[in-house]
Amino acid sequence: MATASGFSSFLVPATAVASRPSACPSTLPKKNAARPRLRTVQCRASGGRGDDVDSRLLWLPRREVLTGLSSVAAGFVGYPDLASIALEANPVESCCRGEKVTDKIVECSDPNRDFPCPPIPIVDFTPERTVTRIRRPAHDLDAEYQAKYKEAVRKMRALDKSNPLSFAAQAAVHESYCDGHYRLDPTEKNRPFDVHFSWIFAPWHRMYMYFYERALGDLIGDDTFALPYWSWDTPAGMGIPAVFKGISTAENPLFDPYRNMDNRDALIDLDYQKTDRRPTIPFKPPPAWDAAARKAYDDAVRTNLSTIYIQQVRDGKGPRAYLGEKLCSEASSRVKEVNERSKRRQGGGGAPKVKMSNAAGTLENLAHTTVHVWAGRSSPKAPATCSVDGGGVVGHDGQPHCNNDMGFLGTAGRDPLFYSHHANVDRMWHLWSTKLCGRGFDDPAWLDTSFVFYDDVKSPRLVRMKFRDVLDTANLGYTYDKESEAALPWLNSKPTRFSGGKTTRSSAPAKPKVVSEFPLTLTKEAVDVPSVAIPAKQPGKDLVLLIEGIEYDPQINNKFDVIINVPKEDAGKVGPKDCEYAGSFTAVPSSNAAGGTLVGKVTLFIDGVLEDLGLTGESAVDIVLVPHTDEEIKIYLPPTIENA
Repeated sequence: MATASGFSSFLVPATAVASRPSACPSTLPKKNAARPRLRTVQCRASGGRGDDVDSRLLWLPRREVLTGLSSVAAGFVGYPDLASIALEANPVESCCRGEKVTDKIVECSDPNRDFPCPPIPIVDFTPERTVTRIRRPAHDLDAEYQAKYKEAVRKMRALDKSNPLSFAAQAAVHESYCDGHYRLDPTEKNRPFDVHFSWIFAPWHRMYMYFYERALGDLIGDDTFALPYWSWDTPAGMGIPAVFKGISTAENPLFDPYRNMDNRDALIDLDYQKTDRRPTIPFKPPPAWDAAARKAYDDAVRTNLSTIYIQQVRDGKGPRAYLGEKLCSEASSRVKEVNERSKRRQGGGGAPKVKMSNAAGTLENLAHTTVHVWAGRSSPKAPATCSVDGGGVVGHDGQPHCNNDMGFLGTAGRDPLFYSHHANVDRMWHLWSTKLCGRGFDDPAWLDTSFVFYDDVKSPRLVRMKFRDVLDTANLGYTYDKESEAALPWLNSKPTRFSGGKTTRSSAPAKPKVVSEFPLTLTKEAVDVPSVAIPAKQPGKDLVLLIEGIEYDPQINNKFDVIINVPKEDAGKVGPKDCEYAGSFTAVPSSNAAGGTLVGKVTLFIDGVLEDLGLTGESAVDIVLVPHTDEEIKIYLPPTIENA
């Protein structure tokens, strides 16, 4: 068997029979008849802070940039060029091409040419024959397993940074693919490539965690070692597990000093990105708590559980809702309209420098994003400024960022907590596919997308893995402990009707609302968007609330909630525990090499919301947008509800 451990380099073609989830049926892929045209992807290098992960510049073995990189990259002259990626676009819908990505060029990246680079063949991944690794909750590990976990990460940190399976290289994998370093058509369209904000998110991160897990097992000589997961979806796991705490990485290799230490012993808040955050609540309630403190704790836990219910059950029906939109490199007509409006707003000076027309599913958009921001270090409060000397990391935009490590896409992989966080994200997908019988895409453009990763700590080699390989965790030789499936308190945490104020369209007519004009700017005040039309639902389709043309600064915290049929003055009180909460637009802070803003969208599947509110069959709803942003979010196009 060709096992794999470690570094994701580029996307490659593949063919095979689709894997099936263990408990629920899946559809077989359809044959792809069309011959698509090719696109290329290239990668750009960047800077970072000089800590134990290093590097002052991003570790990327690319011919054009290798000579400018520091310690991590310098040792990589003997490995293939990981920069060139070819994309094959398969026409799927008139407004979107679902991208299947394939490798076309594998070149040696030795910039000195003093000696020939050894060829490294790519080996296709072979499914594992048996399940040998069982992932368990990090908070419930015994002392022996905690010691084993620490030993594995300590050895990974000790590897030379030129090894693609070193901890520094593992962190660089996420930075390169998740912070805008890869570009689609760099010489022409120059669009960003990112494994977030689309249907690539879940399978790519499953691969990444799998190879990281195997690398740890290799380092301690234990092929049964399984990556512990941070079970923030259950009350017992709603705090940073003790195994990750400490005072330094020397004392505990699982510790990271660039976390938000205010939350070190706090109960996690899965609605944390609000500007009016609730006060910090201890993870472990003291026995002498009064009734008010106990109620605050219970309400916070309920909000967390309702968030997971919305993510997994109410709004996560179907692959598009749960896993995200197709990866599209071609801008839709609506995005082109956004660009034209932005160009006019800037006095003809050009549209936003980066265009993005994809959208995340609930798996990425809800708990995943919030946990990143909650755990990551906060930027210094004014009048203090962010600086490299103060521990900030230089993004590939050339600017220091201080909301690291987990709180910034470019540095998230530098915190060992990140990998256990994503192990739980993966567990959420596993539960959705098995216990909740969620079905993945049957589109060959998705099934045949693949990535190449490094394998073998001592003699790194390349292994190709495709999305269809990872649909069933048994193919990867791991599963999750049975206790994690037996007790899922969020399954019984359905939101209830908002009781903090009156609702609209169910009471006496209110005074006429002022119709919002677009583009509109969200800052501090909620904004009414009244009477959004609901089309007649078509058989076999879902009703989707679509908000496109969302322009925001990716370097800061950005969020706005979408509330249905609640007066504007009360909408800020509504959250995930309330039926009227339809969802949110959120993003983990990142840098932007081109500077300026990003343009995104949010897709909310609202059949469950309408059903809970007794609005099935209604012709319109009132929407309120409640901003939670450090600066401003501009929305160019009005919300629409469509059949999808």
